[in-house]
Amino acid sequence: MKGFRLEQTNKSLELDLYGAVGDAWEGISASKVVALLRNSKDAEEILVRINSYGGAASDGIAIMDVLKDHAATVHVKIDGMAASAASLIAMAGDTIEMGEGAFLMVHKPWGIAMGTDDEMLKVAEVLEKMETEIVNIYARRSGKPVDEVRGWVENETWFTGTEAVEAGLADKAVEDPESTEKAARAYAEYGHQIFNFAHLPESLKVQVEALGKAGGEEPPPEKEEVSAMSDIKTITSAELAEARPDLVEAIKSEALKDAKAEAEAAVKAERDRAAGIATKAAELKCDANVAELIANGVSLQDAREQMLNAKEKQLHEGAQAEDVGHDEGEAESNPFLPK
Repeated sequence: MKGFRLEQTNKSLELDLYGAVGDAWEGISASKVVALLRNSKDAEEILVRINSYGGAASDGIAIMDVLKDHAATVHVKIDGMAASAASLIAMAGDTIEMGEGAFLMVHKPWGIAMGTDDEMLKVAEVLEKMETEIVNIYARRSGKPVDEVRGWVENETWFTGTEAVEAGLADKAVEDPESTEKAARAYAEYGHQIFNFAHLPESLKVQVEALGKAGGEEPPPEKEEVSAMSDIKTITSAELAEARPDLVEAIKSEALKDAKAEAEAAVKAERDRAAGIATKAAELKCDANVAELIANGVSLQDAREQMLNAKEKQLHEGAQAEDVGHDEGEAESNPFLPK
């Protein structure tokens, strides 16, 4: 299963988060999850199921924050894996449950940068601040000293269900024979393409290799999803309007706001362009057709170049006209004219 599934029954929500955190196409889109949760304010309980190798830490923190801010009681169940950014989402749970063969992994944030040394240093500063925030999140949840938690993060630590409970990162480890296989599928599907985790547990590595040899086929769904909101990627507009009219209205309202803002920005940009061309033409006192430049949509930069060329041509032609007007007598009597 990829992406996420949201199902609401009376005052309860079930939210399945599978795939890459921050992947708006096939994974866990932070913006969509945040919008859906904010439009489900009447929910009293939220069950979050996670099986993800992680992704963008900023998206994971955004989803964690909106879950923690929600008035509902949040129950997190790690079906297979909550690694990297996905483990941050798990920290939003008022209760956190893991299968005994499931995994929770914490590590240092990392990123890719291009540019000058100053730009590289700025990225390093951001990563350092993010690492501090991540360490504090785990420390608050576990109750462990910050230095101890920092050691987990710096050493890329993998916790089984039982180990996570002992570390204070989970509340309960339950028997789930399929949890390791689910974790392997999450990692085999995406994680191995991007990450090369240094300390991948041997039991998980064996499962991942077995899936690779078998082609990594998707298992059959555990249960049929019948809710109108069961698959947010394939739901029709009519089904969405029927299931969540409040969400549709909220989307329309946001779309109108965005369209209005874009229109206002476009009008301002056009006014600034026209005013800039007119001002530059007045400064140069050139023969350029200002109205034509504005009407043809010429950019301010291009208009300036055309007006400068026109002014240069105008001055050149004026100088030639003055030379033509000098006679020999004037040249002899006027010492300031060239001989």
